[in-house]
Amino acid sequence: MALTSVLFQTMYLVLVEKSGAEDGHSSVEIMFYNSFLSLPFLLFLIIATGEFPNSLSLLVAKSNSLSFLVILILSLVMGIALNYTMFLCTIVNSALTTTIVGVLKGVGSTTLGFVLLGGVKVHALNVTGLVINTAGGVWYSYAKYQQKKSKPPKLMSDLEAHRK
Repeated sequence: MALTSVLFQTMYLVLVEKSGAEDGHSSVEIMFYNSFLSLPFLLFLIIATGEFPNSLSLLVAKSNSLSFLVILILSLVMGIALNYTMFLCTIVNSALTTTIVGVLKGVGSTTLGFVLLGGVKVHALNVTGLVINTAGGVWYSYAKYQQKKSKPPKLMSDLEAHRK
């Protein structure tokens, strides 16, 4: 499932980058298309794994709880905000940049989890993985900075400047 998730995320990030750059779609439009096109696959997966009856009965049972509804709405809002910012990052930068930012976010989350939550023994393998992830992200950021610095500034028309 994790490999399938990574494969689909890679595909839709590349499609977001291409459709945002070539067709001029906004992040909200791309989110709508992504959600609409993903719905059949998600429904198939939920039904095929047998989670549909259990999740539906759990939703009905918990729907009278105010705390459940508040947490559900907060989760929905945070998910929408995360997807919007991810699609916006992909349109403005590139799919690769969005992926690298995601890796660096994961490194930060993992490091904070080690420090704040505990429960995981810090081994050389864990630290080595974090160092490699961080070094890769820093190297990529430096390379992109050098690439941007070496390009001459692009002159754009008033119409292009207004679209940005």
